[in-house]
Amino acid sequence: MQDNYKTERKGWIAAVAGLTMPGMGQIYNGELIKGLSILTIYVMTFVTGLSLTVHLPDKYLMFGVFLTLAATMAVYVISISEAYRKSAGTGAGYSLKQYNRWYIYVAIWMIGSLLVTGFAYSHTRENVIQLFKIPAEGMQPEIMKGDRVIADKTAYKRMPPHKGDIVIFVYPDDRSKYFIRRIAGLPGDNMQLADGKQYTVPHGMVFVLGDDPGKSVDSRTFGPVSLRDMIAKVRQIYYSVGPDGVRWNRIGLTLNRPQ
Repeated sequence: MQDNYKTERKGWIAAVAGLTMPGMGQIYNGELIKGLSILTIYVMTFVTGLSLTVHLPDKYLMFGVFLTLAATMAVYVISISEAYRKSAGTGAGYSLKQYNRWYIYVAIWMIGSLLVTGFAYSHTRENVIQLFKIPAEGMQPEIMKGDRVIADKTAYKRMPPHKGDIVIFVYPDDRSKYFIRRIAGLPGDNMQLADGKQYTVPHGMVFVLGDDPGKSVDSRTFGPVSLRDMIAKVRQIYYSVGPDGVRWNRIGLTLNRPQ
């Protein structure tokens, strides 16, 4: 294959390439730098957008998440459209580049996919924001079974925990599971519970309780939880479904009350 070999770039191939990964359509069209730049913009729009979103007030958190997703999707759609139009206008006068080979396309796609899934998606999910579905009733009435919540994983890197915070943490008796409960006691607090029992919360630990004591397994059962096992602070409900369908009145509710 020679650089001066003339051929045609097909619009549908450019579009399909763009669908597989942002920027691949441009690379197919011979615009390597543009394609890699679009991929970078796509990744950084997603990562930067969510990293900034966690600094918004609770009531705007859902808006920030959706705005970030919309901006990221816009980059994706525009890149596909631009690749299709560019390819369709090239005609049969395209000179093949050295990287216009199927195995180079595959290599670029594999590296790009690792960047998108390994850095953009996995990084933000593990370190910035994660969405959770609530499967149980232990936090009713504030959080109901079927609620979908936005959990901020940067919260306790930026601020100390407070009483009243609703948190996701590693369940001490089975570390493969996450639980959601409310912080009722901080290190050094003396806890006087309704059943008459008293607890002193040790250093580096918090005491967590469910809002519905009759349906909650919490620190009364498994003891205080290490601050190192606090995964995220739950800040807002972005969606909710119950036995009767979507609970529209719960969408957008902010959580956490001071105690």
